[in-house]
Amino acid sequence: MSNNPIILGAGPAGVLCAYELSRHNQSSIILEKESRPGGLCRTFEWKAHRFDIGPHRFFTKNHEVDQLWHKVLGNDVVAVNRLTRILYADSFFDYPLKPFSALKGLGVLTSARALWAYLQARRQPASVATESFESWVQLHFGKVLYDIFFKTYTEKVWGIPCSAISADWANQRIKGMNLSQAVLHSLFPKKGKGGVKSMIDRFDYPRLGACQPYENLLAVPLSQGSTLKCNLRVHEILHDSSRIQKVISVGPGGNTETEDVDHVFSSIPFPEFVLKMTPRPAEDVLDAARALYFRNHVTVNLIINNPRIFPDNWIYVHSPNVRTARIASYGNFSASMATPGTSAVSVEYFTFAQDDLWQMEDASLIELAARELEKVKLCRRADVADGFVVRSPDSYPVYYLAYKRNLDKLKAYVSGFKNLTMMGRGGMFKYNNQDHSILSGLVAARKYMGEEADVWEVNAEDEYLEEKQSPMPVHASDSR
Repeated sequence: MSNNPIILGAGPAGVLCAYELSRHNQSSIILEKESRPGGLCRTFEWKAHRFDIGPHRFFTKNHEVDQLWHKVLGNDVVAVNRLTRILYADSFFDYPLKPFSALKGLGVLTSARALWAYLQARRQPASVATESFESWVQLHFGKVLYDIFFKTYTEKVWGIPCSAISADWANQRIKGMNLSQAVLHSLFPKKGKGGVKSMIDRFDYPRLGACQPYENLLAVPLSQGSTLKCNLRVHEILHDSSRIQKVISVGPGGNTETEDVDHVFSSIPFPEFVLKMTPRPAEDVLDAARALYFRNHVTVNLIINNPRIFPDNWIYVHSPNVRTARIASYGNFSASMATPGTSAVSVEYFTFAQDDLWQMEDASLIELAARELEKVKLCRRADVADGFVVRSPDSYPVYYLAYKRNLDKLKAYVSGFKNLTMMGRGGMFKYNNQDHSILSGLVAARKYMGEEADVWEVNAEDEYLEEKQSPMPVHASDSR
């Protein structure tokens, strides 16, 4: 049996787990299905431009994570003033909401209807059941604002009706986004703990793209004896009902590799992990694993012969007449991401594997994205010089109405394995931001080293994820 733990997945959680283990002189073996580490934070260099897999920005409530992230980047941190807007019906709306911008974009009549619906909704008793995302948002914002600012975009992202999405999604992503607070904040912005900060209005970004901190961090364990094996997919996980014994992976040519197991840290999709176990779990566990599913993600990355097609970092596209959901311009994050006179732009689509978008040829996707940019009047088709496509399967865990029951079934099952720790967005089936994934990797490694810790407590707070708070206590460790 190897003395080295096995880490499945080299995304933020896997990288930080390997890093933290190396601080305690513990090497690890990291298995990664892609050709490079970084997970959904990978950065692609292409024709002197850099593209992330959709827009990433760094913010965190955890002081230790903040210190570590900044320390590993040194002077390669860019402070970015956030500008994001909603595009709806050929109009732009400031995000977070500014009432005069909303009034101008919606018109007096629609704004009055929205305010009336909001006031009527807020008169409902707090005990009203809000099982679905739709019912939660309508209760908190009213039906008019729900239809305009939530329904179309959310259904583009998740591919199912808002009535079929769990209210857990709203609790995690938009709880605390009170309309009256948003209006007050836009009129009288405040700094510090007393201010309404429903959205982070300033964030940090690596000069060379989202993957830069993870490349720097991974260099530490690799220099101390850890091993990164790329282009390997987990094929089978052998166990004896109380311990994981072996992990069998397969490469592009069909060659297999077998790793004896001391401990497994898994950030691969939770359902996939369970379905690859031998002996097979009980049928009810398998049913739960099959019932959980993810949304796939497609980024169409374009070089555009225009240095500033829009000023935003990214735009949420709520317009129902195009299929794209979000558009980002990376030169607005860091000047190093694009060459002078051009823009490096990603046009994002969300899909399932059986959908036409996922099956579409790259050239057709590039043409679709270019046409849609022109349709929403962001640039001319003739200005699109070139492009490439990145497909990311299993990117977004879908919080459908009954998901938690199935997730709890899997959590209960894997809790019986003494040498297994789930972590990260995929491994926990939890919509983590990158700082949560970082923290889950750190906590997983520390638990292995003997500390009292619970990875499942990471990102369990019942409050809006982007609301800046005072720093959390720093963990007593040498974050080198």
